[in-house]
Amino acid sequence: MEEGKKCPICGCKEIGKGRHYAQGSMFPLKGIFNTGSQVIADICTKCGHILSMRVKNPEKFKL
Repeated sequence: MEEGKKCPICGCKEIGKGRHYAQGSMFPLKGIFNTGSQVIADICTKCGHILSMRVKNPEKFKL
């Protein structure tokens, strides 16, 4: 559970984490052969609202 976060939809303070696999990965715009990164999301455990999304390895996106 994420401390200090609150769902803007239902007000729940129990926020979990989830991640995309396979086709859900994010890839850099430049470079065909670059490997991607998993996308991590903060998710409300009551209503399912996604509060935020970010890549696990942001360094892969430096130009």
